[in-house]
Order: sequence, then C-alpha cells, then structure tokens
Amino acid sequence: MGKFLEQRLRGLPVSPGIAIGSLRVEARDCSAPSIHPITEEELPGEWKRFEEALVRTERELVELKHRVEKVSGATEAAIFDAHLLFLRDSTIIGKLKNELPLRLQNIESVYYAVVQNFMEIMRAVDDPYLRSRVMDVRDVLQRVLRNMQSGDSVKRALPASELSCILAAYELTPGDTAELDRKNVLGFVTETGSAMSHTAILARSLGLPAVVAVPRLVMDSRTGSPAILDGYEGVLIINPTEETQEKYRILRDEREKAYRELVGMRELPAITVDGHRVHLAANVEFAHEFESIRRSGAEGVGLYRTEFFLLGTGNSMPDEEAQYEHYRKLVEECAPEEVIFRTLDAGGDKLPFEPSAEREDNPALGWRGIRVSLSRAEIFKQQLRAILRASACGKVGIMFPMVSGVTEVRRTLDLLDECRAELRGRGQTYDENMRVGVMIEVPSAAMMADVLARYVDFFSIGTNDLTQYTIAVDRVNHRVASIFRVTHPGVVRLMARTIETGLPTAICGEMGGDLNVLPLLVGLGATEISVGTHLLPVVRVAIRHLNYLECKAMAQQALQAEDSVTIRSLSRDVALKSYPELF
Repeated sequence: MGKFLEQRLRGLPVSPGIAIGSLRVEARDCSAPSIHPITEEELPGEWKRFEEALVRTERELVELKHRVEKVSGATEAAIFDAHLLFLRDSTIIGKLKNELPLRLQNIESVYYAVVQNFMEIMRAVDDPYLRSRVMDVRDVLQRVLRNMQSGDSVKRALPASELSCILAAYELTPGDTAELDRKNVLGFVTETGSAMSHTAILARSLGLPAVVAVPRLVMDSRTGSPAILDGYEGVLIINPTEETQEKYRILRDEREKAYRELVGMRELPAITVDGHRVHLAANVEFAHEFESIRRSGAEGVGLYRTEFFLLGTGNSMPDEEAQYEHYRKLVEECAPEEVIFRTLDAGGDKLPFEPSAEREDNPALGWRGIRVSLSRAEIFKQQLRAILRASACGKVGIMFPMVSGVTEVRRTLDLLDECRAELRGRGQTYDENMRVGVMIEVPSAAMMADVLARYVDFFSIGTNDLTQYTIAVDRVNHRVASIFRVTHPGVVRLMARTIETGLPTAICGEMGGDLNVLPLLVGLGATEISVGTHLLPVVRVAIRHLNYLECKAMAQQALQAEDSVTIRSLSRDVALKSYPELF
C-alpha cells in the first residue's frame, strides 16, 4: 500500500454484504440556482416553464418507480409515491404562486427558496421520521431544478466506469440509489443517512452493501483509493493492508462457494427427510431471467408478474399478438414445467390507457388489480386470449390478483369463457385444461377460501399484501413498520384457513424465502414455495433437512399461540435444529 496507512471509517450498517474495489467519491449537492429579475409580462412564461418541468419530473419519477418495481417489487417502489405527492403539493405550489409576483425573479430561484424553507422546517421538527424524509424532498427539488434548466429530463452523472467501484457520497437520494449502475457499483457509503431512510430500504432491496452516517467521509476519501466496504459491521476500510484484503476475500469467497455448492444440488427434489414433497417454483419478472430458471433448478414458474412487461414498453400496452409472443417464449423455455401467469396487477395511476386517472388518497385500497381489469374488459380480454393461446405451447396456469370475493371470480371466469369462445371462432388452439387460480392477498378472500375453492384450481398466498391488509400496517411507514410481522397470529390463521380447503396452495411472497419461518410454511401444508431464483438453492436444501411431521406438530402449536414472537420462535427453533449451517 506504499506510504498510505489503512484507515477505518465507521458508520451505521444498513444493508449487508462485502464489497471490494476502488473508491469513487461523488460530491454532488443541490446548489442554489442563479437569480435574475423578470418583468410582470414574463410571469406567464415562467409559470409555463415550471409546469413543463413538473410534467417532465413526474414522468421521470414514474419511470423510476416502475424500474424499482421491476427489481424489488411494489412495496419498495411505493417509496416514490411520496415524491410524486410532494411534487404536486398544494401548499408548496400555493406559496410559489404568491411569492413569484412579489419577488419578480426567475421561477427556479423562487421555487428553490420556497422548498429550502420547507426543508428547514422539517429539519427542526423533533421527529426522526420526518427529518429522514428531508432527503425525499431534496430529491424532488433537484429534479425539478434540473428539468427547468435543461428543458428535458437529464440523468445525473452517476458512476459509469468499466471498473467496479464503491461509491462514497455526502448523501444519496432514493432516486440516486435506484439509478445506480449496478453492473459497476458494488456498494455505497454516505456521510449522512439513517436505517429508516428510503435510500437504506432501496439498498437492501437491491442487494447492495451499504453503510451510512460516516463522519467526514467525503473529506477523508479519495477517488481511486483501494477500499473494502463491510455492510455487516458498518465499516469502510480505505487502503486496506494485504492481510485485511486477504481476510475479506476469504470471507467473501467462502460465502460465494457455499452458494455455488447449493446451486450444484439443483437436480435434487425438495423433499423432507420423512418423504413429504414440496414443489419449488420461481418468481419471475423479466425476459432476461428466463435462462436462470433452469439454472436454479426451479420446477417451473410459480408467479410471472405480467405488469412489468405490459407497462414497461412505452405509452401503450402491447397488443394481443405481442403479448402472445412474449408469453410463448417463457412457456417454451420452461416446458414441460408449468408457468403461472398473474394477470395485470397495477393501480390505475400506472396505466398508459388511463393517462388522466385521478390520484387516490389510499391506492392500496383503491382501483387496482382485478378491479382495474374487470372495469376495462376489452383490454383485459386481450391478455386472457394471449395467455390462453400460449397454453397451446406448454403447460400454463393463470391467476388473478387482489380478489376480495366470489363475485369477482365469477365475472372473471365468464370473461375467460368468452375468450375461449372467441379463440374457437378464430380456429386458434389452447389448453382446455389450463389451471385457473386466485391470489389470496385480502383477508376477505382467505375467509371465503372454502367458497372460492369451488370455482378455481389453486390458490397462491401473497404473504406481503396479506400481512399488510390483515394488520393494517404499511411497512414503508417507519412509524408502524416494526409491527409488520408475517407471523402475526391473524395472518398465520388466515393462511391455515386457506390451505385447509385442500386446494393446492403456493406461498409466493417474501415469507417463502425466510429460512426462519420455512418450517412453519411446510408444517401448515403449503404445497408449493415460489421465490426468486437466487433463493431457490437455499430453500431447496433447507426443505431437505426438515422433518414434515415435526413441522406439522409445530404448526399446530403456532396456531394456538397468542403473539407473533412466539410463532416465529417456534419455527426458528425447528430451523436451527434442522439446518444450522445455512444461517
């Protein structure tokens, strides 16, 4: 390391992992725009310029939200709902309308002053949650200023190097984090931040090692310095010695080797030591993931989220033919295994065919999922026909999201029958025996599972939404996030009620990849676990170490428990006993 001594900067670990590479220091800030006077005659033009910037910024944030949704799911993507709300905040815009004619200065300088004042008020509030939201407001401010100055949406100069790097910055907004070049950015460290921030949440969902709240980070760091980021202990090591580098290489390599060994067992069935079989499938979102399905040993696709394909192609949805071709490729890639297509699961605000859809105060309880599809029957039928046609190319299942009762199921099945008749009229083939299922995400659906079971062939439990709706907790809201617990007795009992119908039931939420609660899922009788392809090797080996009868007995105890801690503890005890080496 020459004359440079090893230096250790300590902060707060917010996303686990180890990154080894050279340091890249970014000192971006939100500098004040220049100020120049304007005349009263120029006011309408200034306001028009501001409105155009808002439209560009809104488009930019929506695109960013969709991108995060594709990688990390809807919960993490919902972070940007707060950005969109602030962008059109009536208080800020009202203040700007009042200040602009009084100051008679260029609108970006007035907007900057208004928002900066708002941020100072937020910083002064004795509430850590509100103070942590300042970064979200700052992100919106930066984007609006940039779009007013450029006349179009311009990306930040985020790291784009042929060499892998560890990014060091004074701060990173959620937008910065979502836009990082993940091919080259191995992890990041910031001088500000907290575990509650949206930036930290995104880092964890993206799988990027991250450390925040490192004092004097930018001052003490130099671009190009060799570095190690330890996201477990919250340490950035600059100019590590050969001994330190070797230690971390070994640690990183050990973890990677262990994972490769698990992948090497992909041909083994997910069967418990006493012979109970569990079907292991993959959750898939993108075409580029198709080839990883077989590599991971997945027994088909338990959840294909069609909205990412449908909403990620521009200002209009793909037509029936384009959808068919896309679905067909996945079905043929997975043959002879089954692919389960979930129909469009999105809120009305994301739909290209509803550009003027009004914003909802509580979109989670609003116009989304099957409700949108049923209210736009002709668009819905395009998707149904495309999936039916793909079923002629391999084994296909279809399931419907956010079902709350039997009326929705009946209406959906009627539309499906109409589509079958239309295809017969065209002379186009499909699988007459294609399985049909529904997502169990709403408590009313779980309570009515015995009735729904008369109409469909299988259930798939979305554990994240079922938990959210059952205990009325938004896990992105940090004031209540601590009580978002998938092992809440109410949630576990609803899951058991669903499985007890005897219909094949899959678990397709994050709960399926949690080794601590896997014994509970197996013991409740889930017939399938569907998780991301990177988790499949670990889940497979874990199941092969479990005893089904032991899990079943434990699950019965869990159903009598009064609190989530007890349930999790019961399941974790079985997990630690069965596969301690996986922890």
